[in-house]
Amino acid sequence: MGGRVQRPLLAPLISAVAGELQGLQPEEFVRDTTKLSNAIRDLARSLSVDVAVAEFDTLWDAEAMGLPLDWSGGFPPEPKGELPVPAGPADFASSGRGPVVIEAVRRLSALLGERVIVSAGITGPARLSRLSGGNVSPAEAAELLLPAIRLLCEAGARLIWVVEDEAPDDPEALASAMVPLWSSVAFYQGMGVLHVAGAADAWGPFVTHGGPYLTCFDPEGSPKLADRFRSSGAYGLALPPDDPGGAARELASTGRCFVLTNDGELSGRVAARDLRKSVSALRAAAQ
Repeated sequence: MGGRVQRPLLAPLISAVAGELQGLQPEEFVRDTTKLSNAIRDLARSLSVDVAVAEFDTLWDAEAMGLPLDWSGGFPPEPKGELPVPAGPADFASSGRGPVVIEAVRRLSALLGERVIVSAGITGPARLSRLSGGNVSPAEAAELLLPAIRLLCEAGARLIWVVEDEAPDDPEALASAMVPLWSSVAFYQGMGVLHVAGAADAWGPFVTHGGPYLTCFDPEGSPKLADRFRSSGAYGLALPPDDPGGAARELASTGRCFVLTNDGELSGRVAARDLRKSVSALRAAAQ
């Protein structure tokens, strides 16, 4: 992924927080296809964003594989126990919230057309492996996630977030295991994005392997990654919902920053009434 862009795509993480505008709790909202797709459509239009996020960091794929979730604390949901070792490929099209997520992507693609890119996320293989207590390897997790990516892309998602947290113990092995994931997104002419928020410098050895994807990170929390991308390569920025900071403004204006997003879903962090202000702060990073 190369070339230069006039400005980054604006992709605020406001899928779950959209429900607050309708007075809905996060779990109720993300289980209702109609309310989910309509609210995200309305927000995408009113806030003039480039990317509509149908799902981000709700562990929908892990839930479809059998991981029980606790929503009592709001967003994000907390795992209850460990992900069981799957007996076979998960049926993401009919299990858990899979049908809701996939149909929401399909509807948003129809409602927004070519004007706005529709996106959705999957749980990263390294993170999914940890959720299993290590009983599923990152390589096995990557293979299990392939059907989820295909379903999202076939429904119309053109940007796929791969949401990770802690860096892998074996960066080279994970990079190799994730090649089919990135290749699948590219096959559907989409953009794969590795989202690593906070202090993510430990992902440096993984990022050096490269591939057909963008790394989205917070330059304030990850100064070594920021140094790596100052000189070359395409990337995205994952910023907190306030003043982006000097490093973010610098890196957003290089012509190699393709995506401006948040360091996490804004639900529970930003009141619905302040969404416009938070999106304006994100937009300001590129100005």
